[in-house]
Amino acid sequence: MSWLTRLRGLVAGYTGVDYALLGVVAVVAGIVFYSAWYVYDIGKAIGGIYAGRILAYGLWFIGAPLAASLIRRPLAAFLGEFLGALVETVIPTVGGFTNMIYGFFQGLASELGYALLGYRKWGILAGALAGALAAPPCIALDAVLFAEIYPAVVTALLLVVAMVSGAVYGALAALVADKLRWQ
Repeated sequence: MSWLTRLRGLVAGYTGVDYALLGVVAVVAGIVFYSAWYVYDIGKAIGGIYAGRILAYGLWFIGAPLAASLIRRPLAAFLGEFLGALVETVIPTVGGFTNMIYGFFQGLASELGYALLGYRKWGILAGALAGALAAPPCIALDAVLFAEIYPAVVTALLLVVAMVSGAVYGALAALVADKLRWQ
């Protein structure tokens, strides 16, 4: 069975409500991603690069845990992050088309978190894991796309800061999604 056939099978299990939720998450995430640029700039101006990243980076990772916690199906995390990045690109923001590159790789990394849990856990800890796992590709893309190359110690610290930010916002996104599921 080809990977495309398997992918089609995963998405075929989605209901109309799942697709509608995915659309809403994409728009909400895109607006949050857009707003995160301002949060990042303010944090960076007040406390430097570390403050900017701890305040903002996790905001760019919330599309995945929000979508996955609401829809609770394979590929929801990837689609939530990637489609949110697409909306952010259309708004447009400072990142332009690179937003979609980030959304693609961050979505894959976040999806990995749910896959590691066997697509059986969707709560706050799963959201925190998905948010934290989005950080490594983000830091790598910062270096590749924007030449943000730092000494190893600084890069490691930025990675830890981004992972903590992602875990906190991922857990919050899962908590919000959990509350919305039962309203």
